[in-house]
Amino acid sequence: MGVALPLSEGEFDDVLRRVDDGLQKVVDLSNKIVDACNRIGQWLGPLWDDVVDLLNKFVDLVQKLLSEIGKFFTRPGVPWSLWNHGTDWVKEVGGPVSDLISQATTGQTDIDERWQGPAATAYLGTLPDQGKALAAIVAATADIDDALTKVAGGIIAFWLGVLAAIVPFIIELTGWGAAASTGVGAPPAAAGAGASTLKALGIITAVVTAAITYLTAISSQYKDLLQRVENNDGFPGGHWPRSTNDVIADGSLTGDQTTNWHLRTS
Repeated sequence: MGVALPLSEGEFDDVLRRVDDGLQKVVDLSNKIVDACNRIGQWLGPLWDDVVDLLNKFVDLVQKLLSEIGKFFTRPGVPWSLWNHGTDWVKEVGGPVSDLISQATTGQTDIDERWQGPAATAYLGTLPDQGKALAAIVAATADIDDALTKVAGGIIAFWLGVLAAIVPFIIELTGWGAAASTGVGAPPAAAGAGASTLKALGIITAVVTAAITYLTAISSQYKDLLQRVENNDGFPGGHWPRSTNDVIADGSLTGDQTTNWHLRTS
């Protein structure tokens, strides 16, 4: 099964909640800075025009940042669902099939003990191909689990990165809001808030770019899985390996009359 995820389901939900709360805090602090600057604008004289330009740039950057995060926040992903599906593939499919691989050998079947003739010989000849087919199924389930686990981990890493950008941004905006409320600190506060927002936006952009690069790399694994679906290696003609001998009646029982052709399970 895939490796454990870095966060529990509850912890991931808490990260999303903190991001949501953080975005609202950014809005509140941005409004506070703008309001504080507006209150002392009449006392700034010619400097006020420069402050207005800085505030407009600051507001535009905040809106861009909120929009960038908002595009993902409406559909944040469900990493635990992906992880569980991957685990199910290994547990419910890969595990049972893996148990059959060791049985697909002449030493583990009673065909050669119960049956004689071309039919029995032809059936025994399918065992290597059936073992190969079983191994292909097990390998595919492991790769499906690996791909889903990687995507789940990527989702968690993305939101941790977003949160890591928002937390210091809020701290800086809080400081600029306090400076703006002093009156004389309004001009540097407007400029500083804009710089802080630009820095936070840069971090968010880097996180988004990293996530896209990561998922693009995983997509090659997805394409490989699709190619396997079309690959009949181990499945001649796209079907389960079976005997092509038409003389099925040319075989005789040497034991009881209820014996079926099957892999020995005990």
